[in-house]
Amino acid sequence: MPANAPPKGYGPRQRRLPAALKLWVALVLINLVGMLVSIWCAAKLRAVPATSSQETLLFAAYYGAMGLAALVDALWLDELLFKGAFRLSHLQGKSADTLRQSDDVQVMAAALQRSSYSFPALVIAGGLASYFLFNLVNGDFNFYWRTLGHHIAALRDEAPEAQRLQAIAELSIRRDPKDRHFIPGVLRRELERGGPTAIWATWALGRFRDLPPRQREPIYDALFAATRAADPALRREAVIALARLQHRGVVAPLTSELAADLAALDAGRPVDLRLVYSTGWVQSMEAVPALRELLARGDQDTQRVAAWALAQHRDEAGGRAVVRILEDRLPAASLPVRCALVYALGITSDEASNPALMHAHDLATPAERQTPCELVQFDLRPDGGDESVRLLEPVDTYEMRILHSMGQIRATAPALRAEVEPWLRQVIAAAEPGSLKQLRATSLLEGIEAARDDRPKAKAP
Repeated sequence: MPANAPPKGYGPRQRRLPAALKLWVALVLINLVGMLVSIWCAAKLRAVPATSSQETLLFAAYYGAMGLAALVDALWLDELLFKGAFRLSHLQGKSADTLRQSDDVQVMAAALQRSSYSFPALVIAGGLASYFLFNLVNGDFNFYWRTLGHHIAALRDEAPEAQRLQAIAELSIRRDPKDRHFIPGVLRRELERGGPTAIWATWALGRFRDLPPRQREPIYDALFAATRAADPALRREAVIALARLQHRGVVAPLTSELAADLAALDAGRPVDLRLVYSTGWVQSMEAVPALRELLARGDQDTQRVAAWALAQHRDEAGGRAVVRILEDRLPAASLPVRCALVYALGITSDEASNPALMHAHDLATPAERQTPCELVQFDLRPDGGDESVRLLEPVDTYEMRILHSMGQIRATAPALRAEVEPWLRQVIAAAEPGSLKQLRATSLLEGIEAARDDRPKAKAP
């Protein structure tokens, strides 16, 4: 021993860092590393892992980093609030039996606390803090994955086809402003990949009518490319989707598809009601000849949808010609089709249709007048489910439907009033007092009379 060395036990003591400071440093480092890991994992997950096993590993790393940060947060809070009760009692083994007189008073107090109750609460608090912090730096990743991410991941080739189709259906209705700009891109990629899900992706793209025009341009390009596909089912779905988006450029392929369905009528194949319905979205007079033929040759539901579609063309140049088509078909049609024609004439709102409507009422038997006009209903989704179309609402009896349509178009020309007003008085007189028929006819007559003034005009002095 050197002569000038101090005796054993003497000299300056080596200062130790407080446990709270060590835990604070660990808290900062672990949370920083954890956030970096979570950012990397979230980016990989947003890009969609190639396999589900890779997805599982990324989520294990993401939530593992979050859990480790929550544990360190809890240890630091335990040190700050309870003087390290959990560390002393559970990690260092301090208890009432192992305490010594030389131990610090704070150590004794901390070791005697019930940390088995307080520490789990701190872990939960730390977990919540880590969850919100990690989501904040990742752009609310958990919400993204819950609403969109897991549907996009389900489009992997290894996923069952039914799961992929359901994922497309879910993506087709997502309209969050932050996400809706890239969902069509996901659906376009699915369309370009081909296969069974391409048809569903095409249908889903047709539902994005609420996008701004500039964001719809890539959708138009993808759908027009699909109208030239080898698969006839895909071609048709693309035509319907473009019609739903009301793109005028689809008129030529739409009329071509209608012609194909008309040719199939002779072979006994049914007409695609979705295609007939699509003409009401586009509203081009080029489709009117095909609709007129469907109104004469199609089955009952096809004729009813064709009547509705023809009425949608009322505002096109030359669109008033559809009124004559509807009126000419009215006398010889079956009752359900007559219901649809009366409904369509109400939409066209041409007062010259009043005589045709009155004639339709007078030709009907009493039983037909009391028969309810049923809806026509079909689905737009490729599998015939989930997206229902209901036309010709509301349900009403045939004679009430006629009076309702006459109320929509009214009568203002003197020659027409000379026919309509006496007819309405006859209907009112023949109806049961206080009945709905009498009330509606009376209201219609009073409205027509109130809108005219046939009194001689006073001469100016």
